[in-house]
Amino acid sequence: MRTCLHGSLLMVAGASFANAQITLTEGTNLSADISPANNRISMDLLGSIWLIPQHGGEAEKITDNLQPAERPRWSPDGTTILYQTRSALGSQIWMHDLSRQSSSPVTETEYFNHHADWHPDGQRIVFSSERRDSGFDLWEQHLPSGLAWRLTHHRGDETEPAWSANGQDLAYIRNTGEEWRLVLRRHGQAEIDLLISETPLAAPSWRPDGSLLTFLRKGFEAYELQMVILSNPPLVRTLVSGEDFFLSPASWLDRQHFYYTANGTIKSRQFNEWSSRPLVFRAEVGHAPARVGAPAARELPVVEPSGQRLIIRTRRLFDGESPGYRENLEVVIGEGRIEAVQPLSGAKSHATILDLGDATMLPGFIDVYAQSPDVYQPASGLRLLSYGITTIVATDVPPDFDADLWESAEQPGPRLLRAAPLVGLSSAAGTSALPALVTIPASGLPPAAARDSLKNWRAQGLPILAESWNVGLLLGADLLLGADHVPASPLGRHYADMAIATGNGPVTLVSGLANAETPGLSHLFRSRQAAHAPPPEARPRRFSSVPDMTGATSTVVVGSKPNGLPPGLALHAELRALAAAGLDGDRVLQAVGSNAASALGLQGDLGRIVAGSLADLVIVAGDPRARIGDALEVVAVIRNGRFYSQVSLLERAQAGTVVE
Repeated sequence: MRTCLHGSLLMVAGASFANAQITLTEGTNLSADISPANNRISMDLLGSIWLIPQHGGEAEKITDNLQPAERPRWSPDGTTILYQTRSALGSQIWMHDLSRQSSSPVTETEYFNHHADWHPDGQRIVFSSERRDSGFDLWEQHLPSGLAWRLTHHRGDETEPAWSANGQDLAYIRNTGEEWRLVLRRHGQAEIDLLISETPLAAPSWRPDGSLLTFLRKGFEAYELQMVILSNPPLVRTLVSGEDFFLSPASWLDRQHFYYTANGTIKSRQFNEWSSRPLVFRAEVGHAPARVGAPAARELPVVEPSGQRLIIRTRRLFDGESPGYRENLEVVIGEGRIEAVQPLSGAKSHATILDLGDATMLPGFIDVYAQSPDVYQPASGLRLLSYGITTIVATDVPPDFDADLWESAEQPGPRLLRAAPLVGLSSAAGTSALPALVTIPASGLPPAAARDSLKNWRAQGLPILAESWNVGLLLGADLLLGADHVPASPLGRHYADMAIATGNGPVTLVSGLANAETPGLSHLFRSRQAAHAPPPEARPRRFSSVPDMTGATSTVVVGSKPNGLPPGLALHAELRALAAAGLDGDRVLQAVGSNAASALGLQGDLGRIVAGSLADLVIVAGDPRARIGDALEVVAVIRNGRFYSQVSLLERAQAGTVVE
């Protein structure tokens, strides 16, 4: 039985809902390429590469990569497909050999490589890569030998190269941050700017006869498909408008017939016609199991709480629930928990009052997906506390590490919770040994046995994090690594593929955004907390441009492992990256507080300054809602109800003295 959903999504009822098959006839941000050599179209859908006949029909999936695959490009002879993969670490170029039915990487993994195109000789490719200190440059690579050489070296980014059919001319996009240029480099001649625009340009493509280039140009609200006729002077004209264009080059079958992607599908058009025709395809995909929503609520014990009763006063308080700050309040702490949040009052008997003046009180910072510290020792915990981090969920924790090491006054540190990979994880362990988070690595789709294990962990209410968005969405993960990895069209629309993948319940995005381009890293590296450590290096650029999350509706939490920085520095780099991506101060602080606690099922204990919560707090100087860098200006940390000044934490880390 087939049922139509939204007019473009077909569902086949199976023996059970989890095993039902779905037929997709549209997708989000499709990229398509027609091969004149074999009259087949390659396209990307739900992170895989598919082949469809020239006039539409059944789609055949040819890749099953663990990392999302996108932007396929046919070789001139129609035997090989170039494409790019995306992961939390960046983008790489791969090649699929149809005769061997196998894929292999083409580019070096330590660089961000994307936007590959074939030279007409079929032996070389051109692509955009950040391998030096000048942003993205164009590189050419000889496939048989693997030798690569740089073609451009300008200020800004050079991306999206496209060879002409005769291999004599190269077009590309250059972005300096203030403007975009469509650049033409003719063989043996100086480069010329065909178009200079204050709005984004993308996806140049040559007409086979070399008479014009098509490209996408951002208008007031949406992109338009335009063309530049290579006359003297060049003439720019609009070719197609009024559609939700995907940022993929038009693909030419011949000088009259071309394809482009928009409005969830592939469009076919004759150059001299005024209308386009949708190409109907049918792609059979599996169905994601329904998400359970929030993980099961859990309660954390107070380990070795302070017997001292404290009253903490600051000018501003961000409680993690209310928008903005609350003022003229005091927080009463006893036995490691918050007893009350109340208006300022007179002195209390049997309580120590700490009035910190013009400071801001925040919930203790939570890193839901952190790199494990290199060394588990008292100094490591002290340094992490000095960043305001009171809870981390760490990967690769040594099995013999005592999780209570950082709970005492003598050796304080953050609360250490474990993230465990799905593969090899046993559900036979007792409840006390359960991890806080189960991860699905980007190293492969789980086999049938692992899927059963996933069901078992889900039944126990543990949150599931996937390192790859396509794997995570299809398996029904609760958290997806990489806050820019849930595709939406340039107009912010989700088509049927995303409706399937995200329609089974809410999805939480784990940040993983910071890299060497994140604003404010130099200040972070010069901070008091980082002063006694070797200068770190953030991972190279992992995005073609800064992700824009201004209109994001998904819940975002902070996870710092992908950025490669040491724990502590890594979390504050993520705060800066989220602010640069467009999140306001409230949402950034919630990402490292209340949202993070809820994602772990710990909303009753962490992430909020309310009566009954654990007394994990951070006091900072300044206004982190207005300037997220102020979150690094830690004055003091309260952990298990104990008060530690930042100065004493850092001194203890250096000298080994008691800090309470």
